[in-house]
Amino acid sequence: MKKINSHSLDIEETFLDHLLKNREQDSELLDRKIEFPLRQKKVFLFFIFGLFFLALLLIVCFKLQILEHKKYNLLSQKNNFLNLKIAAERGIIYDRNMKQLVFNQPSFNIFVEKLNLPKEAEKRGKIFEEISKIFKTSKEDLEKKVEESHENSVLLKNDISRSDLILMETRIKEFPGIKIKEQNKRNYFEEETLSHILGYLGKISPTELKNLDSDYEIDDYTGKEGLEKEYEKILAEEKGFLEIERDAHGKEISQKIKKMPRSGQSLVLFLNLDLQKKIADTLRTILKEEQGEAAMAVALDPRTGEVLASVSLPAFDNNLFSQNITQEEYNKINTDSKNPQLNRIISGTYPVGSTIKPLIGIAALEEGVITKETTIFCPLNLCLENKYTGAPECFSDWQFHGWTNIKKAIAESVNSFFYIIGGGYETPKKSSLSDARLPKSFQGLGVTKINLWLERFGWGKQTGIDLPGEAKARVPTSLWKEDYFASKPLAQRIWYRGDTYNLSIGQGYLLATPIQVATAFQFIANQGKIFKPKIVKEVLNWDQNSGMVSKGKIQEEILKQNFVNSESIETIRQGMREAVTSLSGSAAMLNSLPVHVAAKTGTAQVSIQKQTYHNWITVFAPYENPEILLVIVFENVKGLKSLAQKATKEILTWYFTK
Repeated sequence: MKKINSHSLDIEETFLDHLLKNREQDSELLDRKIEFPLRQKKVFLFFIFGLFFLALLLIVCFKLQILEHKKYNLLSQKNNFLNLKIAAERGIIYDRNMKQLVFNQPSFNIFVEKLNLPKEAEKRGKIFEEISKIFKTSKEDLEKKVEESHENSVLLKNDISRSDLILMETRIKEFPGIKIKEQNKRNYFEEETLSHILGYLGKISPTELKNLDSDYEIDDYTGKEGLEKEYEKILAEEKGFLEIERDAHGKEISQKIKKMPRSGQSLVLFLNLDLQKKIADTLRTILKEEQGEAAMAVALDPRTGEVLASVSLPAFDNNLFSQNITQEEYNKINTDSKNPQLNRIISGTYPVGSTIKPLIGIAALEEGVITKETTIFCPLNLCLENKYTGAPECFSDWQFHGWTNIKKAIAESVNSFFYIIGGGYETPKKSSLSDARLPKSFQGLGVTKINLWLERFGWGKQTGIDLPGEAKARVPTSLWKEDYFASKPLAQRIWYRGDTYNLSIGQGYLLATPIQVATAFQFIANQGKIFKPKIVKEVLNWDQNSGMVSKGKIQEEILKQNFVNSESIETIRQGMREAVTSLSGSAAMLNSLPVHVAAKTGTAQVSIQKQTYHNWITVFAPYENPEILLVIVFENVKGLKSLAQKATKEILTWYFTK
């Protein structure tokens, strides 16, 4: 055996080998170590961030689970349940004899729900293309209508034909997002003069949707004018609710009626349809004969304030608005210079002419300016002296009357008499302007007292009739004139005696509505009471067991009473009666009527150059116990004609002999 060369190990070598081995192990451990100690600042920041995140999470959880629990619970319920509203019929409107004036007719409309349309443009385009073929319209027009609408539910086509309805129903599943909705369309009685009274329905506006109760939806219709608007809450139906339960995939599981729908309540009016038609026909005939533009008439029962008829011509067809009026039709009505949509009875304001004289007479009697025996000389021209220039200012009468008392002044409509009792009189310094038969000095009512008395009779404010859009009109005062002409020179802002003269005969700055005149003259007709004029007589409700049931008649409402001495009223009544019975009376044409009547005519000058006038008459009958008070006005009559008397004679002859 061969011996290997070797030498003995020193102790130092043994120690070095051991040391190297330990270092080698330490180095291997360092290579395996994956964590290093972090700095204290980083640890603190990490801890704070964690706490903030945890707090934020707790706040959000508290808000969702506690504060908004009900909200999100309802939202989750809506995912399971779909609530649909069930429509009913709107209330009906009848005249006093239960003749139906408004009708509900089923109508089917096509709507698109934009959120339910396919998201792919190609599929949406295909739907509109197919629908355009059914309705024979432009696909582009349908798409434009949907794109321009800010609402989710958009009306595509209203009141579709029966054949189109059948076709749509057979294919409705092919058109996701398209919905057929049944609604009631309002049809109105063919007499157009009812349009101002009944009004019409129109699509609900966003403002109305916000202000009205939750029963309304964006595609509903509400009253826009007339009784449809005034009695919206009564006529509107009460919708029912159908609850549809769905599974997680939207599939219907069950249906349940949560609330039954109820039809709207109905209205019975004081209106007499036969009288309404007779007045309308009479006014139309006279307008046609005279080539006139506008006329109006209102008939009240002076014992209660009931509105028996209200005619404003020209009128409009409210069925056009109910049946989705075309833009062309709308523009035609809207741009008509005759303004057919204006209800002249409550919104037209006019100078009243001599119609005012009975009221001025009452004021003068009550204020002690005159008595029923007072006689004043009334010249053809009453002249004053302008206190600034000394120039003569003359106020004319329509004919010479001579010595006159209050009854004769009303019967013959004597302007000079009312100039003097209204504005007073002072003998002019120039002898050429004076007349010895005139009083040297006479203290009249003056503008302040005239204003006070006209306001007592309800002029210058709304009567409160149950129709929207009533005007206040105007009773002028010296302060009003100063303010109205504030930008004019001082001479135009001052109230002169001549202004009071004009006011005393219903001219100048005075304006009134026909309903204000009729309301005030109730006081003379019934000898002491002013009733609020009312259109609606009672409200009817449908009872499932007994049918239509009255919820109670509308009670008469007295606005004012007993503020004038009965003797003063009787004096004025006699003057109005003499206007008919006297040969020189201004309404002598009515003396041949089958009943005794009392009347006051009025001729308000509109244009001196064109010689045009508003022709008025106010009449009540029978004189002994009046049951009808009639006010008739013809606008812008050329020349001095008795058109209002002519109409009155025909209407009252029919009324008392029919």
